[in-house]
Amino acid sequence: MKSLFIDSSRKKLSVILYNNDTVGFSSDVESYSKHSNYLMNEIKRGLDLTNTQISDIDNFIVLNGPGSFTGIRIGVTVAKTLSWVLNKKLFVLSNLEALTPGINDDIIISVIYDKDDNSYVGIYHGGTKTEGYLSIDDDLLNIKDKNITLVSLDKNNYLLKLYDLLNKENNKVSLNILEDYDYNKVINLALSKNNINPHLAKPIYLKKIDAEKKN
Repeated sequence: MKSLFIDSSRKKLSVILYNNDTVGFSSDVESYSKHSNYLMNEIKRGLDLTNTQISDIDNFIVLNGPGSFTGIRIGVTVAKTLSWVLNKKLFVLSNLEALTPGINDDIIISVIYDKDDNSYVGIYHGGTKTEGYLSIDDDLLNIKDKNITLVSLDKNNYLLKLYDLLNKENNKVSLNILEDYDYNKVINLALSKNNINPHLAKPIYLKKIDAEKKN
């Protein structure tokens, strides 16, 4: 089974061709704000280098946020369009859940830092998940007597404050600071989910834009 993975949610653009648990092509391009100029070229380059036709791809996988507003739209639009035109499967995964594979604990809390005491947060517990744009004062502190892993790509202020507060609630909390997404594990996690109708795929912006906040 051949899969094409896209992550355009961050400053760098990542494109991976994956075939039966093997990475055939991997590309990271620092193309912040110019992902649209590079994405299709990187896909074509990967196909050419692996002697693959786009019609040979069985699955399209994309991270759909939170992240760069424009970047997410580009990746999701390309992935959903290709899967629809070629009648292939589409899998989407949030950037928050993409931080969790390989971690085994009662509760996993993933954090993508925004600013001050607010961040994008995913809470994963017993097969359930909650994702949102949360302040340090939200219901996160109602968790007690659990083994918790806090995971993020950087040791930010929100993460450290949450770590201290959760520990005061008699929890066993550990910090896991990742150098980057493990895309091999992310791809396998995405493929373990149900594929979706390409027409239903859309970028998810967990933080409300200013116009929405005023309503």
